Amino acid sequence: MLSYVLHVLFVTLWFGKGTVAVENNTLDQSTSNGIGYEIVQERLDHLQYRFLEMFVHVKELGETVLNNQRSLEEGQLQTNNLVAHHQKLLTAQVDDLSFNVSLVTAYSRQVLNLQSVCANHDLIRKSLEGVKPEGGKNSATIESCSCAESKSSGLFRMKVPNSAGVTMSVLCELQRFGGHWLVIQQRFDGSENFTRSWSEYREGFGVVGEEFWLGLEVVHRLTKSSPHELLVELEDFGGAYKYARYASFAVAGEDQQYKLLNVGGFAGTAGDSMEKHKGMKFTTIDRDYDTNPKNCAEISKGAWWFHNCHESHLNGQHLDEKNWNAINWNSGWGNQGLKFTRMMIRRK
Repeated sequence: MLSYVLHVLFVTLWFGKGTVAVENNTLDQSTSNGIGYEIVQERLDHLQYRFLEMFVHVKELGETVLNNQRSLEEGQLQTNNLVAHHQKLLTAQVDDLSFNVSLVTAYSRQVLNLQSVCANHDLIRKSLEGVKPEGGKNSATIESCSCAESKSSGLFRMKVPNSAGVTMSVLCELQRFGGHWLVIQQRFDGSENFTRSWSEYREGFGVVGEEFWLGLEVVHRLTKSSPHELLVELEDFGGAYKYARYASFAVAGEDQQYKLLNVGGFAGTAGDSMEKHKGMKFTTIDRDYDTNPKNCAEISKGAWWFHNCHESHLNGQHLDEKNWNAINWNSGWGNQGLKFTRMMIRRK
């Protein structure tokens, strides 16, 4: 637009010059008549007016262009601000969406874990084939699971050795690994708290047949009365199963803090994570007999034959994560928490 205006101005001036030339000729011709000066003055006044008119018009056009440019810049600025605002809103919405997806993922994982726990519960119950006695089944008192006259695993009443006729409820595994195993510890869903005191580990806790610890005193009396072997079954949260079997296993009495007197003759698929604990006294949160300057039971949230601190820890927390506080069997899984564990002893 501005270039067009300049072009018009140039043409006007050019033709104006021609007019001036013509009028100069006229002036020469009219001088003799005495009217040349007036004509020239009139033409010059007319040209000056036209020039000023054109100048004003050009300035108006220039101001219009500048105003339009300012409007465009303001519009661009508003557009940029609007875009930035919507980008912030969009980013916030994406962040909210990501958070919600994370929550849904976490909840889904919890649901899957619960489904897995329930499935494992059912498998354990099926494998035990009716743990609770029915209609007089398993009603006879036995001296050990080796004496159980049944083909089905389940609950029995067993005499406690050297206890003046005291009996207790026990769980006998009569089918796996040749049967006749006495279960002394079982974990599978984290329903039982295993961060317990010395007296609780001595006497036992939990529900036999569910998650439980049979008791150090009973295990001591059994392994003292006759030679026993040990079988440990293990399973992680992914369903991988392994076992560790020891040809000899014995626990000392309370006067020796239930020391792990003997555990040897390893065989199995899980690797040996018990033999390094041989000779260690049992440690709980209120009785510290390990070799660590701190209490390993407090550090690892459980109780075990700790040294500094453990190669295995089957009384840890029921956690699906890599954590030294979890149920650990280091030679098979490192510090990855395990889902299922069962310790069983059998008279040789």
